[in-house]
Amino acid sequence: MNTSRITAIHEAAHAVAVIRCGLVFDSVTAIPDDELELDGALNWTELHDEVGLSMPVEALAMVSLAGPCAEARLRRLRPDRVFAGVAALDDRESVAQLGLSETQFVTASRDALDLVERDWALIERIADALEEGGTLSYDDVEALMPDEDE
Repeated sequence: MNTSRITAIHEAAHAVAVIRCGLVFDSVTAIPDDELELDGALNWTELHDEVGLSMPVEALAMVSLAGPCAEARLRRLRPDRVFAGVAALDDRESVAQLGLSETQFVTASRDALDLVERDWALIERIADALEEGGTLSYDDVEALMPDEDE
């Protein structure tokens, strides 16, 4: 399987999760950064800090878990195997820093799996755009989201 497709799916799922949680990001990319040792990244905006937007730990956990869950679906692996892998190191560190209870972690995991199933076609659409352009802004991703009526 193509590494760039895996990265695009992983990052697209993060982006969809952010928007579904009512949060904002600056950009999402599937372009590797060898210097930072990243395959791709979702870059948070400073807007949350500037206007004091609260980012609930459960939402942040779900966002972090959505990437590995989508990658697992694409690769037909168990999500825990992907989450334990090298590619999910940043996601694991992000979740660990949240200090979740076991119940919060299980809930965030289920929410991430549900999001991936429900929004799989959208995740693929955003991954396609990432593969074409490499980087998308929040507005670019939001423009690819279906209307409420769809």
